[in-house]
Amino acid sequence: MKKKVLLLSLAFLLLWAQTAQAVVGMDAFVVDPDSTNTENNFVPIPAAYEVYDTIKNLGEAGFMNHPEDLFVAPDDTLYVADGENNRVLQMTREGHVLREITEGGGAKLKKPRGVYVHADGSIWIADTGNLRIVTLNADLSDRKVYVKPDSSLLGSNFTFDVQKIFVANTGYIYALKGANLIALDEGNNFRGYLGADKVEFSLSRFLIRLFGSKSQIERTVKQEPASYSNFFIGADNMIYGILSNKNTAQIRKLNSVGTNTYPEQTYGFILPDRSAGATTKLLEPTFADVTVEANGIITVVDRGTGLIYQYDQDGNLLCCFGGLGDTGGLFQIPISIDADSEGYLYVLDYQNNEITVFKPTHFIQLVHQAVTLHGEGRYQEALVYWQQALEIDSNYALAHRGVAKILGKQEDWESALRSYELASDKEGYSEAFAEYRHEYFRQHFLLVVVLVVAVAFIAVKLLSLAKKKADQWADDVQMGRGLK
Repeated sequence: MKKKVLLLSLAFLLLWAQTAQAVVGMDAFVVDPDSTNTENNFVPIPAAYEVYDTIKNLGEAGFMNHPEDLFVAPDDTLYVADGENNRVLQMTREGHVLREITEGGGAKLKKPRGVYVHADGSIWIADTGNLRIVTLNADLSDRKVYVKPDSSLLGSNFTFDVQKIFVANTGYIYALKGANLIALDEGNNFRGYLGADKVEFSLSRFLIRLFGSKSQIERTVKQEPASYSNFFIGADNMIYGILSNKNTAQIRKLNSVGTNTYPEQTYGFILPDRSAGATTKLLEPTFADVTVEANGIITVVDRGTGLIYQYDQDGNLLCCFGGLGDTGGLFQIPISIDADSEGYLYVLDYQNNEITVFKPTHFIQLVHQAVTLHGEGRYQEALVYWQQALEIDSNYALAHRGVAKILGKQEDWESALRSYELASDKEGYSEAFAEYRHEYFRQHFLLVVVLVVAVAFIAVKLLSLAKKKADQWADDVQMGRGLK
């Protein structure tokens, strides 16, 4: 008996250790759908990515010094804005430096914070220290320089110290300036701000501004909208932005007029701070960067916890991995992320001055294939990949949900119910059950009608018999009283 208890205790400790490691280490995990944002029940899953390489020593190019941006060009080479070294580097996946850009537009670069490479090979650099955007041709010859636009809408105090750049197919230039996304045209004309978050109404602020004294109004802190910390333009020409100081809807998918079309829910996990002396402190998600692959898979990196989150176009969490630490696959201050055409992920660490290259595993490739095919309406093909993913991890809830949705489209509601149950999807189960019930009644309509008529007939007969019995009993009672 003691031996069994010891074995059970050992198994529990091993399971607890694996779950704890999944939260703070490289192992991948998702979260139980029934858990809350503050009480997450983490569920380990098979490894989603593995460390392919770590780029740190660049040979003759030396080391990076507080790099701030990483961009994967159309030819899959890496461009890094190496801020403190006043340069932009082009390198291969293995870290071989191809070119070192230190000047453009007739001047030396000064603390560049962003870089973008267009499909035509032109290179766009946020030359932040020089308050300009420098653009070069593919051969590094000067193309054009953008400075502060001449617009009365910007004001005299506006500083053109942009941090990130993207160019849309429309020719508009989008740049991150502080907490705002601004749009410029090719002629360096200001075209407005994009996707500003709504400021929630505050009754106390309203009353103070309405009835308060001048000093009270001055002391009232102005309520600012949530600020953007980074953005990315996907292959669908949508602008994917992330908000840094917001508890919900941190990921935005903006159309051409700045309207968010991505599910407005909570993204990321609130985790306890495990640093010394901070055992009761909670760390909220602080997303630093976002990238979107050609198949629509969205990946964001959290600089506060070092975690990497991956979502589909419906806001479903595919996997989460990473964390803070000094070993491979962990980070100090992850600040930028991007992906290449083969699905490799590149994470730039501002503090460690290195790039970690992650290679996708077979499991997450199956998930990506299933998600992509499902989104394209190729449900039968997607079903094959979901089933293969379940052969690797039979507890992967998203795969069960994917199977359930496909079975529902095939109107196999009974099987869909079982898959929704395995996915712990209560809403999906309820909807499938309603469809199953409707389909059952439709297929067995004649039988249902016969049963209803039979039950009604029996009920009428029983009521009639009961009435006769009651009348007879009443007559008997009356006759008995008459005899008395």
